[in-house]
Amino acid sequence: MDAKRPLLTAEQIMQRNVFTLDPDTQVLDAVQMLLAKCISGAPVVAEGKVVGMFSERDCLTVLAAAAYDAEPSGTVAQHMRREFRCIAPETDLFQISEFFHENPIRRLPVVDKHKKLVGLVSRGDVLRALQHVHFFVTKLAPPKSAYERIQEQLEVH
Repeated sequence: MDAKRPLLTAEQIMQRNVFTLDPDTQVLDAVQMLLAKCISGAPVVAEGKVVGMFSERDCLTVLAAAAYDAEPSGTVAQHMRREFRCIAPETDLFQISEFFHENPIRRLPVVDKHKKLVGLVSRGDVLRALQHVHFFVTKLAPPKSAYERIQEQLEVH
């Protein structure tokens, strides 16, 4: 990467104050918490380590089954996604951006080498960071005028 461009990392763009859920939280309580916080999901953490992810999609599945089949809703641990991706604090912005582009998830937990949660990166965090990089780059190299582009073409030939 060009030395003039900032290479931002997960650690630089992540949210540090992360709302988390406990595995033993009742699903209905978790739904209320997500709605109250206006967020679409959260990491499930036990003893500081991420053990799952619980999202609106999980909530919909549980609540639809509970309403349709009159099944009890249960705990977050019973319905959370156990297969999920975490990233390291040093993961760069472009790797994160590529992951979000290729996968339908909205958030990535950031964990240290002991798998302890240190932050969270959302799609919105990546968009804000990319906007910052774009702004920085365009300030370093302002767009060329039509006259400058024609002049360069003439110099090449």
